[in-house]
Amino acid sequence: MKIKKVEFYKSVDIESKKVFFDNRKEFIFIWRSNVWKSSLMNSIFEKKDLVKTSSSPWKTKTANIFLVNNKLYFTDLPGYWYAKMSKEQRAKLDALISWYIEEQKENIVRAILLIDSKIWPTSDDLDMFKYLMELAIPMIIVLNKVDKVKAWELKKIKQKVKELFFWQKIITYSSKTWKQKKEFLSLLWESLEEEN
Repeated sequence: MKIKKVEFYKSVDIESKKVFFDNRKEFIFIWRSNVWKSSLMNSIFEKKDLVKTSSSPWKTKTANIFLVNNKLYFTDLPGYWYAKMSKEQRAKLDALISWYIEEQKENIVRAILLIDSKIWPTSDDLDMFKYLMELAIPMIIVLNKVDKVKAWELKKIKQKVKELFFWQKIITYSSKTWKQKKEFLSLLWESLEEEN
C-alpha cells in the first residue's frame, strides 16, 4: 500500500473532552522534543511542510491528526520531554498524551516511538516505553537521525536499544535522506494487516 493522499484532519487538546472519535485504525507517533519528529512525518508523507516544523523545541502542544488515504490516522503527539519546560507545562502535556492514548488505545495499531540515535535512550524514553507496555500497545522503535552518527556508533546504540526495549521491532531512519523509508512503511502496512 502507498500513501496516495494525506490531509490534516484536526487538532485535539486536553480540553477536547467531547471530541468525536471514530473507529478508524491509527498510528501514533510519540517522541521526546527535538528528534526531528515533524521532518520524519513529512518525509513519510512526501510533503514539505504538512506537519509543521520549528527550530524551537516543544512547539507541538496538541495531538495533531492526519487522515491518510481516507481510511486511517497518523497522529503527531507532543514531545514528552524538553529541559526548559516548567513542571506545570510538563504536567499538562503528560496529561494530554496519556488521555489521548488511553482514549484511543483500542484503535491504535502501533505506537511509533522515536529515539535520537545521537544519544542513548533516556529515562524518559524508557518511562514512555514502560507506559505503552502496560497498556499493551504494540510498538515500533525508530532510531532517527542516523545520518548524524557513524556506522560503528549506530551499531552499538542499536544493540543497546534492543536490550533495553526487550527486542521490539527496531528500524533506523533518516528524516534528511529518507534512508529506509520503504522498509519503515512496509512495517506499518504489515502491522495493519495483522490487525485485520
